[in-house]
Amino acid sequence: MRARAAIVIPVKHGDGRWFGAARARARARREPQVVLRYGEPCNGSVDDIAGICNERGNVFGLMPHPEHAVDPLLGSADGALILASLVDAARERALSVV
Repeated sequence: MRARAAIVIPVKHGDGRWFGAARARARARREPQVVLRYGEPCNGSVDDIAGICNERGNVFGLMPHPEHAVDPLLGSADGALILASLVDAARERALSVV
């Protein structure tokens, strides 16, 4: 298995974290709902979940702040990758409806 490159995105919070009842945690592990995980524990998020979507895949909750990492002058441009992928996914979904 190839190692993934680390993406650097500011957390910028101390209390925003994912949590859920035992049933929600089990479903998130079983279904492909976890989109992003923190590289290391940073805020108490269950299973280090940083981004998760609903079962239909049309609602995405994201705790880090990619909008604060869109230019190397800000310390990282990795947030632009996430934002661009969100735009691409929305465009593909909109075009498939037409």
